Amino acid sequence: PPGPPPPPPPRGGREDVLTAATALFRERGYDATSMSDIAARLGFTKAALYRHVTGKAELLRAITGPVRADVRALLAASAAGTGRPVDELTGLLRGLAGAAAVGPGRYALFWGPDGEPGPPAPDAVCRDEVVRRLADLYERAVAQGDVRGGIAPRLAARLLVGAIVGAAVEPGGPGDGAGPPPSPSAVDVLLDGPVRFLTGGRA
Repeated sequence: PPGPPPPPPPRGGREDVLTAATALFRERGYDATSMSDIAARLGFTKAALYRHVTGKAELLRAITGPVRADVRALLAASAAGTGRPVDELTGLLRGLAGAAAVGPGRYALFWGPDGEPGPPAPDAVCRDEVVRRLADLYERAVAQGDVRGGIAPRLAARLLVGAIVGAAVEPGGPGDGAGPPPSPSAVDVLLDGPVRFLTGGRA
């Protein structure tokens, strides 16, 4: 005779699981969050949660994977640009800020210390590509006299991306999910301080 029917799927779908995991990873950190914590946040049993995902590593990959795709698209568009380096620098930073403000939880995890676990750590590779691109644009802008020098290019790149993305994902900031995503003018405000500081007010 046929066996008993399979148990019904848990309440909520995969996106609900990703939303809960994103919130808990941000609140407690990846290492300090257990699958039991995520199941409890959702009102699931652990067994029900495992019908959606195989574990925390899969969850983090699913959370940050779309961010990586967004960032790679921004990098591709930047590489195809033919404008002045200072304009390309500002454009890439503006793109990163706008994308982070729309998806702050995912971006905070992508740029944070956890990142995607295990080799080859695609998140870390992608983050380094952003830093290298920004450092190259910064160095070229300095050479053209559009940006003040005196800061090592990679350090300048890290400071810029930290300020721009950090402002977008900061709890209570324009992209924390408490309200609508920031307008383009609000994103410009995020860029205003770092870029004007580096360009002496000309950008």
